[in-house]
Amino acid sequence: MNPDASLITALVERWRPETSTFHLPCGEITITLEDVVTLSGLAIDGDSVVVDIPDEEWSAICLRLLGRVPVDLVGGVAVVRIVWLRVEFSHLPEDASQEVMKDHF
Repeated sequence: MNPDASLITALVERWRPETSTFHLPCGEITITLEDVVTLSGLAIDGDSVVVDIPDEEWSAICLRLLGRVPVDLVGGVAVVRIVWLRVEFSHLPEDASQEVMKDHF
């Protein structure tokens, strides 16, 4: 996905942090949780997952659960970025099994 610089600039110019809204010619709008779900694909049902794990253990956990380690985790803050997840997991390998394809969709 290539960001549209002029669109981003227009939105930044119209953002009002005091009300957390965009002021557009058609009116005032805000970003909702539903918008975030639609754009990110993250589930919002159920309990949030918050754990206190030492940073050095994040790499091992990611490797065990995801099969790979985000670059951001190596010697840095324990964060798994949505962009990294999308790049790494948005496509199926050509030799994917039926079970993998079922789980993916």
